[in-house]
Amino acid sequence: MSLSRVNYRVVGQDDYVLEITLEPTGAYRIDCGDHTSHKPRQGVLDERQTREIADLIAALREPREHPAPEGATGFMAELTLGAAPESRVYRVWGGELVQEPDVMALIRALEVI
Repeated sequence: MSLSRVNYRVVGQDDYVLEITLEPTGAYRIDCGDHTSHKPRQGVLDERQTREIADLIAALREPREHPAPEGATGFMAELTLGAAPESRVYRVWGGELVQEPDVMALIRALEVI
């Protein structure tokens, strides 16, 4: 089973950044950092994880954006599927993520790899 290339990046407060890259082969890399350093984690999805993520990608609706309201703090997430020029990009402020259950389900599955 082949996946779309996935890049998930969330930027938060206090220099927090989480970036998850998933290749069509199922290989992944997770970079997580804040004011401390963390070594990147790498691996390959198993068959169950590959199937779950492929199903969640297939369930996504059209790309959309939910920017942070003026003065809001918190996390801004960007989910990019595929490669340019056909890539699909979803940008969602963390406070609005619950309004996008299809995007939230994929993000949650990525975060537990």
